[in-house]
Amino acid sequence: MCISFTRTLALILTLSISTFGFSQVSPTPPSDQIQISGKLVQGSNQEPLPFATIAIYAVADSNIVNNTLTEDNGTFSMEVPPGKYYAEISYIGFEDKTLSDISIAAGQAPLDLGMVDMRADAVALQEVEVRAEKSQMEFKLDRRVFNVGKDLTNAGNSAADILDNVPSVTVDPEGNVSLRGSQGVRILVNGKPSGLLSAGETEALLRMQGDIIQSVEVITNPSARYEAEGEAGIINIILKKNQEKGVNGSFGITAGHPSNYGASYNLNLRRQKFNFFSNFGIDYRRGPGGGLSTQRFFDDGVLTEYYSTDRDQVRGGLGGYMQLGADWYLNDKNIMTASLLYRAGEDDNDATVTYRDFDSNQNVVAKTVRDIDETEKENNLEFSLDYTKTFDKKDQEWKTTFKYILDDETELAEYRQTSDETIGLLQQRSSNTEDEINLLVQSDYVHPFTESSRMEAGLRAAIRTINNDFLVEEQQNGEFVTLPSFDDQLKYNENIYAAYLIGGTEFGAFSFQGGVRAELSDITATLVRSSQSNEQNYLSFFPSASLSYEITQTQQLQLSYSRRLSRPYFRRLLPFSNFNDPRNNNVGNPNLRPEFTDSYELGYLKYFDRGTMLSSIYYRNTSGVIEELILPGEDGTSIEFPVNLSTRNSYGLEFNFSYDLTDAWDVTTDFNFFRAMINGQYEDIDYSADTYSWNSRLNSKIQIGEPVQLQTSFRYRAPRNTPQGRRLSSASLDIAGSVDVFSGKGTLTLSCRDLLNTRKRRSIVDLPNFKSESVFQWRQARQVVLTFNYRLNQDKKPDRGGDRDDFDE
Repeated sequence: MCISFTRTLALILTLSISTFGFSQVSPTPPSDQIQISGKLVQGSNQEPLPFATIAIYAVADSNIVNNTLTEDNGTFSMEVPPGKYYAEISYIGFEDKTLSDISIAAGQAPLDLGMVDMRADAVALQEVEVRAEKSQMEFKLDRRVFNVGKDLTNAGNSAADILDNVPSVTVDPEGNVSLRGSQGVRILVNGKPSGLLSAGETEALLRMQGDIIQSVEVITNPSARYEAEGEAGIINIILKKNQEKGVNGSFGITAGHPSNYGASYNLNLRRQKFNFFSNFGIDYRRGPGGGLSTQRFFDDGVLTEYYSTDRDQVRGGLGGYMQLGADWYLNDKNIMTASLLYRAGEDDNDATVTYRDFDSNQNVVAKTVRDIDETEKENNLEFSLDYTKTFDKKDQEWKTTFKYILDDETELAEYRQTSDETIGLLQQRSSNTEDEINLLVQSDYVHPFTESSRMEAGLRAAIRTINNDFLVEEQQNGEFVTLPSFDDQLKYNENIYAAYLIGGTEFGAFSFQGGVRAELSDITATLVRSSQSNEQNYLSFFPSASLSYEITQTQQLQLSYSRRLSRPYFRRLLPFSNFNDPRNNNVGNPNLRPEFTDSYELGYLKYFDRGTMLSSIYYRNTSGVIEELILPGEDGTSIEFPVNLSTRNSYGLEFNFSYDLTDAWDVTTDFNFFRAMINGQYEDIDYSADTYSWNSRLNSKIQIGEPVQLQTSFRYRAPRNTPQGRRLSSASLDIAGSVDVFSGKGTLTLSCRDLLNTRKRRSIVDLPNFKSESVFQWRQARQVVLTFNYRLNQDKKPDRGGDRDDFDE
């Protein structure tokens, strides 16, 4: 049964390749052609391999010239014109094989390639799926893989929108990313830091185009191979990259409301020793946002101040990126990859903030209007160089990476404020310039001892330098005068040196992996003008371990542990406000320390005939918890301020389920229930909190005929307690539909995100001397987007691609 299915699948795939290949090549008269023949056998026992694919490519342009299937006895034969060629041989469950330096001269005798050995690929055998099309979600014990292209509602949207559709992940209206309810998550691109995110993950994810994303990996308990940053885990964004022969790629255009217009492409040109790739995107986005809040201040229970803040804003502008790169196959064991990425953007952010002051009877006694005109410009340059060497021994590999990122960002704002209580116009202006340099050098080595045991080791150095200059000026007597409290320069130097060692083995149905990572952190944050400095130098060890048990071929169990940390993002160290809303300031804390977390998880993975279920029980203990507190000021304003509290203990239960109800209808759902207990004090005030909460998501997709798909997604986030009050619930509904056009080469998609416009942050602060209620959207979540994608020499199924770590799997 298995062999019959394999042969049938191989035949279908080969006929598809053959149809495509012959449509690209003009036939050559039979009289000019020479016969090539041979026999394909298993390397282990010399048994013939029937129905394997043999494809012949021209060395000059890597175009396919001819292909065929092997017979029942493993033999094959085909004809080609004179020239220089190479052959690609593939068979399900075996490693692909390349035969180089095939030369055919005019008039020569037929060429016999003889016996060609194929080596079984155990990994490939495990990855064969019954469905020919990749599913939207792939569940593994240590990670979840979300295939972006399979979610119709992602078309034409940002990276933040895409992450918000990933199970276990939530993105609030400001773009803050949480994993299982915690914001201590590390976001990587192709397994490494990237210039696409160097401007700060929150704003960068809102800006980053989703068209370049192929898949998203969620790793909740990473091994020691990964950097220790991110106490809740790692989100790894895999970018599109194709390595198929010839020229292929895709083009896309987008139009949406509110203003969302863009165009993009990703192209690939493969020659025998070179693979050239390029990605480009340009977009114009401007979205409305804002919200309403009320603040009340008390003194011994007596109301002393009461006002509301109404904010209307429009944010966004023009942005784009260009990436060029190449893979150079020096030989069959050495690969060099180089890429250059340039990204630029210019946003015009306009806002109007209206304050209304009330008396004790809730009558308006004063009104103040503050108009804000902000421009934000950013330029980013990233150069990356990778070298990979493989060896004769299977899975033995050495990989070295060098990456340089240069980022420059400037924010300039003008403020004009009028009030019923004052005469004249208050004019202010601010500037915030930020220059950042990142340097990364990393080397990893994998050494297999046997087929069931191996060791991995690596070294890493990450050097980061940031200069941030902040200045606020106010017009007095016709001249702008510096406000001393908002004039300083932050110099931030972060040097992280790391080494790790991992060992793993299999014994029967069990597999074990254990390792330790050492990181030396050398961090200095200095306020130049005020001569304040915060130095942190510490050596930390981060062990990890996992024990897996294969109950049956369709059931697996894994117990894992890891220790991780979250260093405060440098903007949380800045003791300045952005000055857009001086009554509700958001400032940093130069004295913040990192969080450390011990994470434990038990996971159970079950495969069904038509679906997959992953259930997990997890527990995390965190010390030095960083929480944002809202503190009332003596001048009737509030300040949002990050501080280190004592501990947080959280545990939860999570389910991820994917099932094909019929051949045309599949559903995916996830549910996460957790409890978090925070303990700690700040300035002798207890901010302990105990909360039970949950979030869930349901996705349904229906295929109507061959070309049409419809999808509906619903998300709900339950309310939760905070150290100072409560975060209220939020829900959203997405719908989308797509149709294939141009004989399947193109896809037209219409989607609506947050149809009911209910995805808003609603929060309550309830303190003895301060109470606040707020509803806010950084950018309106509801949007309608029409996208068109055209595939050049590609089928609709996305390539696996990406920079993956096979050891952890």
